[in-house]
Parts: sequence; structure tokens; C-alpha cells
Amino acid sequence: MARIAVLLNDRCHPKECQGECQAYCPPVRMGQDCIVWGEDGKPVISEVLCIGCGICVHKCPFSAIKILNTPEAAEEEIVHRYGLNTFRLYRLPIPRPRGVVGLIGPNGIGKSTAIRLLSGTEKPNLGRYQDPPDWEEIVRHYRGTELQGHFQRLSRGEITAELKPQYVDQLSQRTGVALGEYVGESGGDAAAALAALGLTHRSDVPLETLSGGELQLAAIARSLATRADLYFFDEPSNYLDIVQRLNVARVLRELGDRASVVVVEHDLVLLDYIADQAHLLYGEEAAFGVVTSPLPMRTAINTYLGGYLREENVRFRPEPIVFTSHPPKPASQRTPRVTFGRLVKRFPRFALEVGGGTLYKGEIVGIVGPNSVGKTTFVRMLAGMESPDEGSPPSTLRVSYKPQYLRATGAWTLNERVASLRTGEGFDAELFQRELVPTLRLGSLLDVPLPDLSGGELQRAAVGLALARPADLYLLDEPSAYLDSNERMNVARLIRRIVEREASTALIVDHDVYFLDLTSDALMVFRAKDEQKTAGEGEGPFPMREGMNRLLRDVEITFRRDEESHRPRINKVGSVLDREQRSRGEYYYEPAA
Repeated sequence: MARIAVLLNDRCHPKECQGECQAYCPPVRMGQDCIVWGEDGKPVISEVLCIGCGICVHKCPFSAIKILNTPEAAEEEIVHRYGLNTFRLYRLPIPRPRGVVGLIGPNGIGKSTAIRLLSGTEKPNLGRYQDPPDWEEIVRHYRGTELQGHFQRLSRGEITAELKPQYVDQLSQRTGVALGEYVGESGGDAAAALAALGLTHRSDVPLETLSGGELQLAAIARSLATRADLYFFDEPSNYLDIVQRLNVARVLRELGDRASVVVVEHDLVLLDYIADQAHLLYGEEAAFGVVTSPLPMRTAINTYLGGYLREENVRFRPEPIVFTSHPPKPASQRTPRVTFGRLVKRFPRFALEVGGGTLYKGEIVGIVGPNSVGKTTFVRMLAGMESPDEGSPPSTLRVSYKPQYLRATGAWTLNERVASLRTGEGFDAELFQRELVPTLRLGSLLDVPLPDLSGGELQRAAVGLALARPADLYLLDEPSAYLDSNERMNVARLIRRIVEREASTALIVDHDVYFLDLTSDALMVFRAKDEQKTAGEGEGPFPMREGMNRLLRDVEITFRRDEESHRPRINKVGSVLDREQRSRGEYYYEPAA
């Protein structure tokens, strides 16, 4: 095992501290140069002299230092390293000649780095960031492995790679470029790509006016229209609703029948359906990542959920993720908490109608359906943020609302935000510090200005602040957005634990089937009344099984339960089980109790 030291540069502020890392370091106090000051005024940590005591980690007021041991991976397996005291990646995934390979792992663990190296966007330096090797040495390093041929062809320019970027919102900065024009820049069959993703009617719309979901589909369409030997799709489900995700899954699976495809994705239902096999990545966020050998898709996800990699004797999750069926509770065990009547909201180009319903104590209701059919509008009406044109939401409830779009303004830190809430009513600071900070991994973020947080960090902070407000009704709009698969499942279990313990109720808008399956007891289903989405309607709540059947019947996809982990899995269209379930009208399979 090798000891590594990592400095998180964005968190290190040497002008605002007393140099505690150096002052308290035992080797430094014994006269050794274990921690010295670099040219940029920030500490440089010697991994050779470091004794692994962890004192600098705990003394740093900004949580900017990590001292870690790398499990199992040997130093000769380093593929890439960005510099001294920075992230390093061990091993690489192996693309197949045809088919789809998935990459599964948390954020900051090296998935995007791996696809940049495999695509030729960056050249692997084998850990020698000061003296990077040439292509001949890289090819020689991988002799006798499947990657030797890949890098040999890459060095000769014999592989054409196409990379769908992760951050598609940057496309909106290309002003004056129409969607069809952007996709057509690839030189391929743009019309077929647009049609496959349902974008033909939007081809003349400028990129800067598109929604996040449309920008994502535009980026995918451009990649599909590009002729390449190897395709990389980095988080293709971001911003997409559940219907769009399933359509993208079908399209990428068809692409894999004729080309080599690598997909990075946190929606495990989607990845399970797309990919034939997967590599798991484990390690420490922003410090190091280790890529495992390829595993069959079913085995890969079950191993990931179980948290134990038998082949390498590594446990990367303290306890497994367990899925259970959600049979409706007997009426005698259900106590009504919230009852709302029919609600109608009209806008100039859209109208929403939601039927009345009842929510029960200790119950979580998922809200599902395509984008732009009124899910967020309904939640905002219950939160008092929108006034309905007909009907009235309950007015005597304590409501805690987490909006869909998070915007951090000002220079407040999370600690300062919590302090401001303590002075008012309706915030449980003890619950926040005792349970929410450790579960949501907010400890290192408490003194970071909110605008400096990443999308996932800001999401975790917003969920924590919402759950720390004692409420009869929690309204959480897309709480899994920007979170990796690990974080999604942690948040799902946290929400369920708090709602059941406090006998409150929660409404959750989300598109991740795993997340909904882990949290929800019932579902409200929203749909468009016409193809132009000028009107939407919401129905329910329905028992989980009935609600998913209503949704999936429109999408024409059937699910089954995995025999080992009981997680939902999409059936292959036309398979025996798919045909049997369709004939019975069972699109979302639940095992018998």
C-alpha cells in the first residue's frame, strides 16, 4: 500500500490561516522538510517523509488536505497523475470492438479522466507529470494487454473518437446557431439523429433558447451523427425526464450494435439497459481512483450495490443498498396528514389540472412524468409559491420546500446560512449537525462560500437545509440532480428515515427509477394532454405498482426485479418476460409478497 498526500487547491487559503499544517506536523518539528511552502504560497507535502499521522488533515481550517493509503493498486499501475499532491488514476477501462461498456463510480473518482485518456484528448503520463512519456513508451508499457493495440492505433491516428461532453449547458453560449445546424456540423446524417431523439420539429431553434434537456439531446444527436470508431457519452441522462432517458437508452443500445461505445452514467437503471459490461471505480474523491477489471453488467451493479469487490478484497461501502417491494399499507395503519382538492393553474401557453388526493403520515409520494407537464408547478402551488386559478392548497401545514433550480447568491458560507436560520423559527440545528452533516458529507463544505460549491455539493446542502426544517410536508423537487449514484442512494435512505421517524409526509419530483423505488410508497403520475404539451394533468396518488404501470404503459417499457438485489431492471423489448408482462398489463413487476 502506498501513502499519498492530496492538496485540494480550491479549498486551500494560506493567507487566511496560520499555516497549521506545517506548524503541527511531527516530521517538520523534528527538522524534516515534510511540508514546505511552494512558489504559489501553498503547502507542498512530501509523501516519502509523511508518517500518516493525519494531524495536518485535522488541523487545516479549510479541510484542504487528504492523507490516504491506496488499497491494492500498485504504483506501477498508475495511468495518469496531474502533479504533486494531486489526483492520480490507477488502471484504465477496456473498450470493446463492438458493444457498450459502462463506467460506474462516484464523482471525482476518475471516470471523465479515463475517457479523455482513451479518446486521445489527453495522453497518459504513467504518473510522470514532470517527464511525460512519448507514445512509443506508452505502447511498450501496455504490451501484452488489450490496451496495447488501442494505444498503438490511437498514436497512429487510426482511431476516430467522438466524445459527448459532460457539461452540455455550455452549448447555450453558442449564440446564433440553430439546433439542426449544430448537429449538422458533424458531417453525418443529422436528419436521422434528430428524428431518433424527437428533435426534428426543433431543428430551427437557436441553441441559446433551448432548455437543459434539449441541449443534452442536441449533444447526443451530434455524437450520433458523427462517424467514429469509438463513442464516449459522459452522463447522457442529465436534465432528461424519465421518458427521454428510456428513449436515449434504446438509441445508444442500437449504436452499440455497430460501434464501440463507452458510457459514464449515474442512473443505474439506464446504464443496466444500455451496457453489456462495466468497470467499477473506487477510491477517494479528488485523491485517487482505481479501475476494476470488466464485469458482466448484472454482476457489476449488484457488486456496486453490495459494496464489496470480492476479486480485490476491497469494501467501498460500509453496508449494502437493499431494495424492497412496497405493498400498500392496510387502511387501518394509514393516518391522513394532507388532503388537497382539485387544483387548476393557467398560463398564457399552458394549463395544468391536478385531481384531489390524500397524503398519509410517514408516507413518501413520488411525482413522475415527462418534463414540461406541470410537476414543478403543482409542487410550487402546495408550497405557496404559485396561486392556483381554481381550488386552494392546504394552508395550515408546515411546509419545507427545496426548489428544482438552486442559485447561490452572495458570499455566504453554509455555516453562516445555518447560523442565520437558527435565529429564526423552524430550523433544527441539532438535527442538522448530528445527522445531516455526516450523512450528506457536508463537514468539509461548511466554511466554503455557497457560490463556490459544485452542483452536487450545492444539491446536498439544499437537501440538508430542507430536511432540517421540522415540517408536516416536505416538497423536494429533483433532489437527485447532479448527485452521483452513491449520493443518490444515501439521500434516498436519509429522506425515508426522517419522514418515517417524524411521521411527516414528502412529495418528491424525480426521474431516477432507483431513487424513486428506494424512497416512494406511492406515485402521482403527470402527463401531457396533447403532443404540443399545451396542457398537463396530474393524477393520484396511486400505489407504487399501479403508478409505475400507468407511467410505463405510455413509454412501452417493462421492468422486472433482479433475483439477487431486488432492484428494478428493464426487460429487453420482445423478450419472453417482456411479452408475458405486456399481455398481463404488468409493466412494473413486483414479486409476490
